[in-house]
Amino acid sequence: MFSNPYIIILILSILVILSYLYIGIAARTKIPSVLLLLFTGIGGRILVDYLNYPVPDMNIGLQILGIVGVILIVLEGALDLEIARKKLGLISKAFFSALVILVVSALTMAYGIHTVYPQFSFQLTLVNAIPIAVISSAIAIPSVGHFTEEKREFIVYESIFSDILGIVFFNMAVTNEHFTLSTFSWFALDFSVVIVFSVIFSILMIMFINKTSMNIKFFLTISLLILLYATGKLIHFSSLLMILFFGIILNNIEHIHIPALQRLVQKEKLTKSLHQFRMITNETAFVIRTFFFFIFGFTLKISILFDVKILFAGLIILVILYGLRFLFLKFIVRRQIFPELFVAPRGLITILLFYAIPPEFDLGFINEGLLFFVILSSSIIMMIALMKDSRGFQSDIVFRYDLFGHSIGINKKGETSKEDENTPPAEAPEEV
Repeated sequence: MFSNPYIIILILSILVILSYLYIGIAARTKIPSVLLLLFTGIGGRILVDYLNYPVPDMNIGLQILGIVGVILIVLEGALDLEIARKKLGLISKAFFSALVILVVSALTMAYGIHTVYPQFSFQLTLVNAIPIAVISSAIAIPSVGHFTEEKREFIVYESIFSDILGIVFFNMAVTNEHFTLSTFSWFALDFSVVIVFSVIFSILMIMFINKTSMNIKFFLTISLLILLYATGKLIHFSSLLMILFFGIILNNIEHIHIPALQRLVQKEKLTKSLHQFRMITNETAFVIRTFFFFIFGFTLKISILFDVKILFAGLIILVILYGLRFLFLKFIVRRQIFPELFVAPRGLITILLFYAIPPEFDLGFINEGLLFFVILSSSIIMMIALMKDSRGFQSDIVFRYDLFGHSIGINKKGETSKEDENTPPAEAPEEV
């Protein structure tokens, strides 16, 4: 079955079509399409096992899709972020929310595991706890399209910061048994180098996009970003920050008051190019997410989902995650916490970091089944909160975008109303 290229092409095509259908289902039901993809993968695995077909090892492919997916998802989110003085307070709250909740959640879970299993060092337990503490921007961002602008931007910033800080924290935990002054000095140097390089690279790429007459330029840009990300990871730099800064700079070039740069940039051409680049990024991220979550569901061993120990450990983890999130949002950030409290799904980064755990750090009892339980449960909790929030939303409009990014309203009667045809399409993240 898996040796026939036509069957593989057929399966991939059907997956993309199903994923588009799942977008429409997610829009009307608030069921995250990621869950539908996971269950499709599980169903596919059950069918393959029933037919006794051999299953190839897909772990390497899953990791490659995950790495590319992270890059595109962060880039996709960054291209929607507008930096303005009035938003600095929101950005700082989102950053500290992501940082504090990530660190405290990981340390709490690591301490709990270390207490129950003292034979494992705290470093080992921390490395295994960090992936579960990271909020997934791949699931959170597409799920908040109907939020108010302020709430939506908070979730976008927080989830992207959580992804980036989670990767940085994970790398620090793997390479440092103890956190000392030199550890944080290296982090500060890392951060400074990445920012400087990001600014230089962003300016060069903006000039290239703006000046080149080549029709094929956006996938070259994405390829360069992937190349730089992979190079940075090999030398242990926080290269995901570069992706974030590139997207933010590209989307906020009009606010960068550098006379020489402004003279070189043709605003009209750059605006058109930015719109095309955003569309390509969104479409590519959509395809990568589709294959990633299907394959993850496909590679799961169904038997481990019924392990009582996994269910018990997963419930304890959820109590810790949402308990700490409630305390921070309620008493530190001091903001209205519904539904933001429950928009904290685990997903792509959690899986990617889990597969990145070195063999010598593997505890054995944190496995794909536990990850799936946490991902599934956190997504269902978010889904219920979104459904409740939609019913309480004062407007009858419950969904904002169609498949092609045009503004669309679906009221409680199921009637739709689009923008005027002359209105430019609205930019929105893909609902995956």
